[in-house]
Amino acid sequence: MPDRYDVRAEKITTESSDSKSFIFTPIDNDEGLYDYLPGQFFMLEAKISRPETIVYDKESKQMVPSGPDIEVVEKKAYSVVSSPTQKGHIELIIKSEQGVFAPYLLDQIQEGDKCTLIGPTGKFMKEIFEQNSKYIACWSAGSGIPSTLSLMQYCLDNELDTKVVAFDSNKTQADIIYHEKIKDMVSKSDNFKAVFTATREPLNKLPKSKSDIKYKSGRFWTDENTLEKYTDDRGILAKLLSKKTNWQDYYNTICGSSSFINGKGRDKAGKMAKLGEGVEDHLLKFNCSPSNIDKDQYYLQ
Repeated sequence: MPDRYDVRAEKITTESSDSKSFIFTPIDNDEGLYDYLPGQFFMLEAKISRPETIVYDKESKQMVPSGPDIEVVEKKAYSVVSSPTQKGHIELIIKSEQGVFAPYLLDQIQEGDKCTLIGPTGKFMKEIFEQNSKYIACWSAGSGIPSTLSLMQYCLDNELDTKVVAFDSNKTQADIIYHEKIKDMVSKSDNFKAVFTATREPLNKLPKSKSDIKYKSGRFWTDENTLEKYTDDRGILAKLLSKKTNWQDYYNTICGSSSFINGKGRDKAGKMAKLGEGVEDHLLKFNCSPSNIDKDQYYLQ
């Protein structure tokens, strides 16, 4: 059974209009608290006040609250932002993505308040460490960025010779969670790159791209092989002599909504259906091996 840890919200920082980062420190026992790997998560448990009834409305595609406010103990899984090499705290990012927990927690929890962490658990990114992968492409959307940052910090602290490319998708530049933190992480290693895309903002409104920090507008995948475009940095001669292209060496982790991962979402009747294509679809389309793809879906869309 996962362990339970009483923790205190030591520091709370607004990261975007609808998300905050939380630095949690253990109140007493921390034995086993840092026995996790990047990609794993904790259940965050806290007492909140919320409406008695909250149901999903098919027409508005929103969670609709009703009834008097009640005090409840709720919990939800959150991937760890910090690395197990960073002892003394656990960092989580919480985004207000409807539901019965996050919107109320963000409004109510204050620095100094007590919560409970349950874990660590999860198998996302496990294959990276079992295979000792040297090339990793981390695909994320919105609040799916934590595992990417945890992995990058882990590689830095352990001085691993691992190439990591962070592909991060958001509606606008203002929606990018940990924008400055990601750029700072990239600046610390020649093995790191970041590619940001804004799906609802034109390219001329975004920062200029650099060699290791790229910006683009629209979705990651159009008719191009996005993975190849931003990872295959071998010389021309090496490309001509090798039958295998460098981008095919990459292990791909995908963290985001169902729509981002595989194009699945709720149809007009509120049922799950295939509505389009996601990152996984395009990786397979360009013959990436299914064994080189790992997914972590954090909510249905």
